[in-house]
Amino acid sequence: MARDVSRAQKALAVGRWQRFVRSVKRIMTAVSLVAMAGLLGFATKLATDMPVEAIAITGEMRHVDRRDLESVIAPQVENGFLLTDLAAIREEIESLPWVYDANVRREWPGTIRVHVTEQQPIARWGDAAYINQHGLIFDGELMARYAELPMLWSDQNKPPVLIEHFKLFQMLLMPHGLAVAALNEDRLGQVSAELTDGTEVQFGDKDFAQRVRRFVALLESEDSANSIARIDFRYERGAAVLRREQSFAVTTVAREQGGR
Repeated sequence: MARDVSRAQKALAVGRWQRFVRSVKRIMTAVSLVAMAGLLGFATKLATDMPVEAIAITGEMRHVDRRDLESVIAPQVENGFLLTDLAAIREEIESLPWVYDANVRREWPGTIRVHVTEQQPIARWGDAAYINQHGLIFDGELMARYAELPMLWSDQNKPPVLIEHFKLFQMLLMPHGLAVAALNEDRLGQVSAELTDGTEVQFGDKDFAQRVRRFVALLESEDSANSIARIDFRYERGAAVLRREQSFAVTTVAREQGGR
């Protein structure tokens, strides 16, 4: 009987000790969490107070003024390194003329790095815009250096279609040493073109790809592609062709007479 009482007392003592240990562990855990929260808060405050020490701008820029970029970036970095809104900087920079893309990132310990990619015009769109290397229209000041770029315009307000026509036509002309100087679509959907050698081509309002291929086949069958002055494909079968021979003959006679 006495032995049973002793065992019960020991078990009671062990239970009390275990509860005490668990209580101590809970207290230590709570203290640790509070300490960690304090340290985290302190570290966060230090990080958010960290200033932007440098702004690094890279990229090949012929049209974008670095000062315009800096005027966009400077107000955004006043809140500190971690609180700088990178998405807002990118959005504002990409709204500038001649900017195609902006990559903005943090670089520890205190640099905001911005890489700018400019638009690359491959054609003019009317008198007030350009078409870039991806077939997208963008606004930009018209410059003399781009005066020789092809001129495209559509009164149908469907630039993607005309741009696809341009790319197809340009690709098929290249093997013949020719290129598109102008491509136009009027309000009735009639597409016409002028080539770099002065040739004028009327394609009409349908079957553009088929008629372009007919034109290229005609070029391949000609002894000289320069013999065509104007060609009209607005026929179901065949085409109307105006050649240059007559004007060339008149010019030759006039020169001979003037030389005597």
